[in-house]
Amino acid sequence: MNLNELDRLLDQVPLVVQGLHPVSLAFLGKPVKVYPTLEELAWILDTPQVVSPHRALSFDTNAKYISRFLTVTVEHDPFTPALNNVLFEHYEMIAASMLNHAQIADRIVAAARNAKTVILVLLDGLSYADCKDWPKVEPCLAAAPTITRVGFPTIIGTPPLAIRLFEVGLTRRAGFTYWERQDEPLSRRLFYTIENTRRLDPSHPDAFGQVVDWLSSQDLENTYVQVVRSALDEYAEGHRTSIPRQAVVQQIRRDLEAVADVLEHKGGPSILFAVADHGILWKDEGHNVEIIGLPGTRYIKGRGGPGRGRLFEVEGQPYWVLDYPQMGRPWKSREQGVHGGISFQESIVPFIQWEINLPC
Repeated sequence: MNLNELDRLLDQVPLVVQGLHPVSLAFLGKPVKVYPTLEELAWILDTPQVVSPHRALSFDTNAKYISRFLTVTVEHDPFTPALNNVLFEHYEMIAASMLNHAQIADRIVAAARNAKTVILVLLDGLSYADCKDWPKVEPCLAAAPTITRVGFPTIIGTPPLAIRLFEVGLTRRAGFTYWERQDEPLSRRLFYTIENTRRLDPSHPDAFGQVVDWLSSQDLENTYVQVVRSALDEYAEGHRTSIPRQAVVQQIRRDLEAVADVLEHKGGPSILFAVADHGILWKDEGHNVEIIGLPGTRYIKGRGGPGRGRLFEVEGQPYWVLDYPQMGRPWKSREQGVHGGISFQESIVPFIQWEINLPC
């Protein structure tokens, strides 16, 4: 069944829906009430004094109640550029229906209880669309505005992830970053309490290989390793022509697979996580942008502005974040991509969780 057929059927009968990501409900023509349990939906239908909803569904499969409802399987991928048609209008609903940056630290801590080694790779600028065919990759809603100084701190959380993992037994910590830690306030914040933090040499032809070599040489028992790796963000500015992005994405995957190979060889229960701070809206994708006259490209600091925007407040700082396809100003000649706004390309990023040698 496709989404249009589901939309029509909901006008006739409450449904149990399988195979559909909850974000797909944002594409329906009319609202639908989602019941977390079939027990609740059955109670509503069985209570005469309660007016039953005209359009209702549940994703629950409770065997006690499921025979009372028509069950349908629906095929629809919400994570395509078509999401731009509904993301801005239904932002709160979509945020509540999928993984987001603010939930990642909890996800990592919960999984870490079964592991002796945890590695987190923070990727600077990568869209879910770039790697949606990778194994064990999940779409994640990036914090808004979709910029590094908001995304990475939201992922690390408060208290920082390293402290929380220490409390569950990962007492050894190490870090790697492309940034100068002593000169970069954001880096100091991300690597707070990780004293053994090393700067990767970006001029090295295989900079990430330094991480792999270090991992290979170490006893990783009870160890948390946090890595900031540049992805596509560095190619968004300073280039007059587009760069071969797919080659960069393929190298990122090879780097992650090299880490996984080391963990596999070590033999201990391990988990490799990777997540991006934001995606990128690329000029060569032919977006029909609307220029509205702002000092910023896709967001500004402040409580409001022209155009279709949403207000977000991050640690006391208000931001006015623009809808797709608005831009504050035209593309610059040496600018191949932008980020900061709300769009499928900028807001939906990959979250990877590769479990290695974990007990069944």
